[in-house]
Amino acid sequence: MVKSRGYTLVALMIGLTIMAILIAAVLPLASTEAQRDKEDELIFRGLQYAEGIRTFRRRYSRYPNTLKEMYEIRPRTLRKLWKDPITNSDKWGLITLTTGAPLTGTASPAPPGGSAGFVPTPVPSPAPTPGFGAPPGQGQPVGPITGVYSLSKKKAFRLFDGRDTYNQWQFTEQTLLNQGPPVSPGPPGPGVVH
Repeated sequence: MVKSRGYTLVALMIGLTIMAILIAAVLPLASTEAQRDKEDELIFRGLQYAEGIRTFRRRYSRYPNTLKEMYEIRPRTLRKLWKDPITNSDKWGLITLTTGAPLTGTASPAPPGGSAGFVPTPVPSPAPTPGFGAPPGQGQPVGPITGVYSLSKKKAFRLFDGRDTYNQWQFTEQTLLNQGPPVSPGPPGPGVVH
């Protein structure tokens, strides 16, 4: 009986060693998959901000001065204030007309479709709020904001817009245009009349 107890202990040690090796092999794969999910979420949230900025500019004929302004002014152009999934922070890098390169064609917003003779209906533009989103100790607005980017300087697993570092992934109106045309829904189903 004493001999069988020794074999059980050896078998248990071998089993634990094999489990430790398997866990060590699977853990990096799980970590990589989690990071890729965060990248997908960063792209989604960044494009949400870009679309909110584009909608704000079209609705009010100016860019927002803060991200919070897009959420607080009614009607909203942003359904919620998103966190950066890479840094897990509500702080984003801001691309502004003063600090970032202005986008081509954004100095004066063109009407949708670019039709000649189009006269836009004036929409009352909310007045910029002084100090709204300003850095601590300063009373001046940050904007006008044309886009956002992550503050993380880590290398990404994938390329986005030809860039491999998160803080180089910029989400602006131009980014939305570069995403390509929307997928066509295909031919109509049975019983659908045009």
